[in-house]
Amino acid sequence: MDNQIVASWQNLLENENTVELHEYLEIYNSRITQESEKTFVSDFLFPILGNENIKYVIPQYPFLDSEGKSRKIDFVLLKDGKRLALEVNGETYHAEGIIPNEMFDDNLFRQNEILKAGYQLLRYSYNQLISPLWRSRVSESITKIILKIFPELLSARIIEPNYLQNEVLTALNYYRNKGWKKGIVVLPTGTGKTYLSAFDTLKTNGKILFLVHRLDILSQSKDAFEKIYPTEKLGLLTGEVRENVKDSKILFASKDTMRNVETLEQFSRDEFDYIIVDEVHHGQAPSYQTVLQYFTPSFFMLGLTATPDRMDRKDIFELFEYNKVFEYSLNDAIENGFLVPFNYYGLKDNIDYSKIKFQGNKYNVQDLDKHLIIKERNEQIYKEYSTKGNGNKGIGFCASVKHANRMSEFFNSKGIPCVSITSESENRDELIKKFRNNEFTIAFTVDLFNEGVDFPDIQVLLFLRPTESKTVFLQQLGRGLRISSGKDNVTILDFIGNYKKAHLIRQYLAKGKEGLINPKTGRFEKILYEYSPNCKVQFDTEVEQILDRQDAQDREITKEDLISAYYELAEKLERKPTQEEINQQGEFKVAKYLNVFGSWVKFLREIGEFTEMNYIFPPSVHLGHILHILKLVKKKKLNDTLLDEKYVRLRGNYDEGELGILQRSTKYKIQCAMELGLLVDDRKLGNQEFVLKFTPDGEKLADLFSELLKNINDDFKTKKENIPNWDMTESTNYFNQQIYSFISKPKNSEAKILFQNLCIEMPAISLMVNYLLKILRKKTVMKNYIYENFFKTPFITSFCDQNGIDVSSDEGAKRRCPLLLNILESMGIINQTSREIIVNKFVISTETLSLVYKEDYKDIDERIEKLWNYSLTKEITFPKHGQSILKETFGKEFLTEAYFLTEYEKIISRKASKGILTSNDFAFAKFAA
Repeated sequence: MDNQIVASWQNLLENENTVELHEYLEIYNSRITQESEKTFVSDFLFPILGNENIKYVIPQYPFLDSEGKSRKIDFVLLKDGKRLALEVNGETYHAEGIIPNEMFDDNLFRQNEILKAGYQLLRYSYNQLISPLWRSRVSESITKIILKIFPELLSARIIEPNYLQNEVLTALNYYRNKGWKKGIVVLPTGTGKTYLSAFDTLKTNGKILFLVHRLDILSQSKDAFEKIYPTEKLGLLTGEVRENVKDSKILFASKDTMRNVETLEQFSRDEFDYIIVDEVHHGQAPSYQTVLQYFTPSFFMLGLTATPDRMDRKDIFELFEYNKVFEYSLNDAIENGFLVPFNYYGLKDNIDYSKIKFQGNKYNVQDLDKHLIIKERNEQIYKEYSTKGNGNKGIGFCASVKHANRMSEFFNSKGIPCVSITSESENRDELIKKFRNNEFTIAFTVDLFNEGVDFPDIQVLLFLRPTESKTVFLQQLGRGLRISSGKDNVTILDFIGNYKKAHLIRQYLAKGKEGLINPKTGRFEKILYEYSPNCKVQFDTEVEQILDRQDAQDREITKEDLISAYYELAEKLERKPTQEEINQQGEFKVAKYLNVFGSWVKFLREIGEFTEMNYIFPPSVHLGHILHILKLVKKKKLNDTLLDEKYVRLRGNYDEGELGILQRSTKYKIQCAMELGLLVDDRKLGNQEFVLKFTPDGEKLADLFSELLKNINDDFKTKKENIPNWDMTESTNYFNQQIYSFISKPKNSEAKILFQNLCIEMPAISLMVNYLLKILRKKTVMKNYIYENFFKTPFITSFCDQNGIDVSSDEGAKRRCPLLLNILESMGIINQTSREIIVNKFVISTETLSLVYKEDYKDIDERIEKLWNYSLTKEITFPKHGQSILKETFGKEFLTEAYFLTEYEKIISRKASKGILTSNDFAFAKFAA
């Protein structure tokens, strides 16, 4: 380069700290001569870069084209070796026909030469610079490219939200104005969820908590917020790092650290005005639950996710009161230019997956390694990558750590610099940094990059394992869809064999589908999928055949499919699903189960999930039997008693005649004692040998009831055929009154508390109490009415459904309901005659005051205290909406003098104090209220 060229490119302002606009134009007045160039500097470059950074813009910057000709670029932004070319057409519009063809062609050649020289290039016309329609677009495009190439120049400038983010921010404002305190935003990976949340937090002056489930997400989120809050103090809270935890404006915390009790207690419940939960599809994990239930943000709680799969969607939205603020599909994001399109290739994988063990809902990892890590497959992957991936930067998603390591070794042997980055990589952060800096062409990984780690310049994705989850598939796809300079699309190479659920891939990629019907026969032939017109989706012929075959088989659902889907949902819920949950979250609807198995109960019987009703609603049992069991087990001498081992048959195989009748009757009594929590429950023993013994509660109650057990008359009537029986000489009412009289004495208050807790925590008792208070709402009720209608009540049938219990017949109800009424009489809640019951007291307890489905137990406890205070003072402290829900539940006269009950019994639930309420505890709230 000669001296003239050196002088012309020299940055005349590089040693200046700040340069004002007039100084810049004066110093470069010989280079900036056209009005269009002056406008470009004064109206665009200077407002964006400011007086500290305008110095990095050099006008009339020279370069040599490939023919050795010296040319100049209107403006070059040059810093730390990074270059951006900015071209401005002059006042005369340079278009073919207006200027000579030769000059037009030379301009095109010059532009191509700039790109070939390695510059990023933006080009504008003078008309765009002065047009009100274009000026904001020009400014936004310049800002965006500077942010990509020179983010440090705009670190002190608040980044403006894009069109999509503005749409979401508008929706957030709207729903907050409607009173929403929490909500979920669903946006595809790469559309700026973190920046969106940062923009929204600008609407509050309080403290902000950003909660993540992985540390690599945390660091990237913090980087984004720093651009929006350049002058605010940011804090970090992880297992290893604690920075500005209490005095930061925004605290970035890992949920595993935050959920620690000692950590939580450092913060008040209203410490944060705004809480953001990133990747909220992990929100149902107990660690998240602990944190989310602890804090009560005054402004808003925002959940962010890209992948609320059908299987977990309900649970995610349940945490946020089903408040969906905004949802934007992957195809919409691609078609509207927020993500790059994909070229997807479904390639034949010559692996027979029928030979690989399938356990539950996934393939055995060791088996996958054995079949996937073979030279022939690796050669095929390399060939497809070389031809379709063109050797570009990519990520390979593998089945295991071993698989990732072997793939990296193989590609390195082919001369392609690769790395395996997994959970076992000791220097993981360093490897990620090197991959970011293009020291490796491909990173092979296992789940690590599914979410949270962004590599915008990725151009190839290798799917090298079976697709077993929509969530994981879309997360992996999202790794390649981010917009990056010079990137037009991403290439996806998916190796597909005859593995289970492979056909679902087309559903994940498609924006729609319809069935193809043969016009001659009218019969269904196959499913046609519609993909985004911006994307290319191509399957090998053999792969198409596999997927079509699976589509067809999917329409012929087998018992095994239904059972597998049931257990998959049960594993996620960590309990038996209800029919409603099967319909909302399950892979198949309940109707499919009924068609195949005949009934829901038959299905549960076939898979061994059926619950024997006699445990939950024991028949032909009264409290005299329970007291006698307490006495016998306390003495620890069961031989020659009704609990002699020859009479105990909990798992069937009864003898003939009177002995078999006694064994069956004994079973009911023992099951009742187990359900009350007095005896060790044989259902929890599995195949262990059953031994009749107390639980800690049972032993304690027997001790507290010592005086009662000593003084009651628990004699039995005459034996039949020398076989004892459970017919007692005293009436059931005698035992009810004996217990009530005993626990009513002040000296026996501890016995009363324990007995009432054991009773109210028995699901059948809680169901009966809620039936009386929430459904019947009457002082006096005929017993026959209860027998005929109790088991037909919706929340009770739902309870039975969830637990796989056959709903009792009218005749069965006459043998099961009396126990529940006897227990309530022994507690003093009701009185009985031979034909009717009289309700004496309103039961203030966790079980009666759980009015909202899956309500925070702390809210229930607050309601208990307010209602107990009302019972003592008759002063109402409930807010109007609180009174409304109580009246909805217990009747319009509740909390007035006209209400049919004036006495109240407070039973402090041990479960509430420990915060361990379960779904069964809320069955009443969901269906009765």
